[in-house]
Amino acid sequence: MTVQKRDGRKVKFDKEKIKIAVLKAFIDVDGEETVYAKEKARDIANFIEALNKSMTVEEIQD
Repeated sequence: MTVQKRDGRKVKFDKEKIKIAVLKAFIDVDGEETVYAKEKARDIANFIEALNKSMTVEEIQD
């Protein structure tokens, strides 16, 4: 599975990057890192990985 970056490069999908990005968004909203935020970040990253298809950064963000 690959991800096409905004500059056109294709890189291997990294689930940890998704988890970190989602967790940062939760922290921006909630002001802290909660157990719920960690669980949801993990769930979202797992969902995207399970799609098992190449995507763009924009598709992942959506």
